[in-house]
Amino acid sequence: MEQTGHVAGWVDQLDDMAVHVTDAMLRAGAGVQAPTVHVLVDDLDPAYVGKLGCRPMLRGRDAHAAIAVMGLFGSMLGASRLVVTYEHADMARAWEDPAADTAPTGVVVVDAARDPAQDGHTIRWHPALFTEGPDAADDGPAVLAHWGPPAQYRAGRLPSAVARLLSIWREPRSWDEREFLRVLAGWEQGGYSLRWVQRPDGEQRQPGWMRLLAPIM
Repeated sequence: MEQTGHVAGWVDQLDDMAVHVTDAMLRAGAGVQAPTVHVLVDDLDPAYVGKLGCRPMLRGRDAHAAIAVMGLFGSMLGASRLVVTYEHADMARAWEDPAADTAPTGVVVVDAARDPAQDGHTIRWHPALFTEGPDAADDGPAVLAHWGPPAQYRAGRLPSAVARLLSIWREPRSWDEREFLRVLAGWEQGGYSLRWVQRPDGEQRQPGWMRLLAPIM
């Protein structure tokens, strides 16, 4: 996928981070990381703005809805790219995929462009074999991830919830201040986790949402 240099670098960093965080959480007996949406804005430096982690969910329709609505995060921030990460087998069970019982374990990283006709998306796949390890100090039994060779699939098939997430992000939409703050508050109250990247002092280009969030960024 064609990307400017600084955006491509961030995608690679987020890809590495998804694997390292999953590995560390498993070793600590903390399970796997919740599905996460990372926002990149090409005109900003740094391009990485922040991330939204999914709320706890029930299996089936609730899991589909919990993931799909995260597309609003990219919409309200004017994202030029989204990076979506999740553990494959965990979400196959959550989405009640018919093949969930045999779904391979590993980390999925979806790198998606705003314009599907121009760049579309690429799936980065990090397969892993999970085996039981020694008890972790705080949480529960540790799990060791044995990582296989990664692969990339241009325009690979997406789960319906992830495809809907991207569709919601790409739908043209204007945001007023009241609606913007209402959605943010709803996520925080509903159990989603928001993390913002601290912006550099004197940043020249400041979209309206950045000025609105200045006190917490």
